[in-house]
Amino acid sequence: MPAYQILRLIKFLGVILYAGGLIGSFVATVHADRKRAVHAVASPGLVVTWIAGYLMTTQLQIPLMELWVIAGLVLSLISQLALVHSVARDRRTLGAFVSTFAPLFVVLLMMVFRPTWSDVRS
Repeated sequence: MPAYQILRLIKFLGVILYAGGLIGSFVATVHADRKRAVHAVASPGLVVTWIAGYLMTTQLQIPLMELWVIAGLVLSLISQLALVHSVARDRRTLGAFVSTFAPLFVVLLMMVFRPTWSDVRS
């Protein structure tokens, strides 16, 4: 089980990188710093999170088609696309922040509660 715990740590670090890049992209005042926060911090953090998450599912033999896995992938991609869009358009509005943070928060809920397709059918 130590391999799984190491993967959890790596995934957690990826999430921290992504969240830090997300916040940095809205806090930074210089546009170049905002772009750097997205492309040099948040994007690699998301890739690390996805890779570690995939490896965790293989360790636990969880099907990739589970509701919470698919929702996590789709919503984290939506968050990333909204983040890139807000920096490309140089928008630092509350709406832009919510459109990047809200999907990430729902991903967190999915990872904690792990709803399955059978939960939806009930």
